[in-house]
Amino acid sequence: MIGVLGTLSGGIAGVLITQRRSDRREDKTWERERAREHERWSREDEARTFDHRRESYVDFYDSLKTMARLAYDKGYGFLEEPELPDDWHTTAFERLNRLRIYAAPPVAAAAAAAYNAAWQWGHYCKHDDPDDPRFHEGQVAYDNAEVDLLMRIREDLAIPGSGTDDVAPFI
Repeated sequence: MIGVLGTLSGGIAGVLITQRRSDRREDKTWERERAREHERWSREDEARTFDHRRESYVDFYDSLKTMARLAYDKGYGFLEEPELPDDWHTTAFERLNRLRIYAAPPVAAAAAAAYNAAWQWGHYCKHDDPDDPRFHEGQVAYDNAEVDLLMRIREDLAIPGSGTDDVAPFI
């Protein structure tokens, strides 16, 4: 009888020890799987945010170039009306607000500076008077702000070869 009890208690103890080790292995496996899943979600979120940031940069830059082109056309008299349309800057302003959501602080500041430079250039230059000093001052201020913005965007997006020699302003 003692032999049977010893065998039975040894069997039960063996099962309990085996079960405990199995539970520990499962817990470790579960933790590793949760960590991997969390890392995967983080990478997906990072990629999605990067895509939104890149899109907001490109959208704003395109609308900024359109805005600058209107200022340029006003100064050279390529527009029929002597004044710019009331909403000539609205699209760029809306896209600037969207950019502020996703942009790194240096890019957001450079974007606001470029927007302000383009707005002042278009607002203060005279129609059909490219010799007006304010026209050229506005153009230079805008060009400098645009180059600064472009460099900061390229740096933030980690675009290779983002040296200042590669960037030249043009309308």
